Amino acid sequence: MIGIIITGHGNFATGMEANAKLLAGNSIQLTAIDFTDTSTPDELEQKLADALDQYSSCPVTIVLTDIMGGTPYMKAAALSVKRPGVRVISGANAPLLLDLVIKNMAENDPGDADALAESLLETGKEALTIFRMEAPVNDEPEDGDGI
Repeated sequence: MIGIIITGHGNFATGMEANAKLLAGNSIQLTAIDFTDTSTPDELEQKLADALDQYSSCPVTIVLTDIMGGTPYMKAAALSVKRPGVRVISGANAPLLLDLVIKNMAENDPGDADALAESLLETGKEALTIFRMEAPVNDEPEDGDGI
């Protein structure tokens, strides 16, 4: 099993959790920890430490955060230093989380923590796209007499 923790500013974490449950089912296993305007950094750190302790038997725990350098990221990164199987990823998006949830549901050996984290990063990056509306190309030759 892979430990999955999501954290971020506002209701980012619970929003991502709701998204994943809608797409993958309510039985998914993860912990969502919001850092709201009524939370303190110390409270967040304690919640993250408790969640990491819950997953201590997992060979790999992935902590997904919203913004690199933000308080949730910094607290998770600091806590991961003494936990060898923990990796912290910033810039989490729904496809990245869904990939992780599906990998966890498959119950395969997660393998190397770094390899898993790199794979998840690639999934997250590949999901970012730009939609551009382009005018349709008219391949029909024009008549000389306008009809």
